[in-house]
Amino acid sequence: MANNASLTPAEISWQLHRLPALERDAFITAHYVGQPVAWKTRFFDAIDWGAGSVLQFSFLQRGWHRHSRLDNPIYAYIDIEQHPETRGLRRGRRIDLEGTIKGVDFVTGITLTLDKFEILPVNFFDRFVISSDSRY
Repeated sequence: MANNASLTPAEISWQLHRLPALERDAFITAHYVGQPVAWKTRFFDAIDWGAGSVLQFSFLQRGWHRHSRLDNPIYAYIDIEQHPETRGLRRGRRIDLEGTIKGVDFVTGITLTLDKFEILPVNFFDRFVISSDSRY
């Protein structure tokens, strides 16, 4: 098994797929919850789940590699009053996340407690990703 701090969301999902269903919860608690991570992601969506200015943001892992899939979402709760820069985010924008794993749900994805996030400047390639993803 790889060093947990360097695991990607896709690798976590791949490892969990290899385990028997009834062993997953104990494995998640022992190996993932509370682990620090730093992930390169793209913004996907924000959902108002009724907690005032705190919204549930979802991200997808950035880049392609052997375990990458589009069904490994990362969730984090962000207070948009404290972080007004999040109000103008469009799908596909590059964001680097740092935090600890709060929970892993085999079906829905990984939830982080964020320590820091950085919205990266738009580059030439991002213009195509953002414009094509934002049409939906």
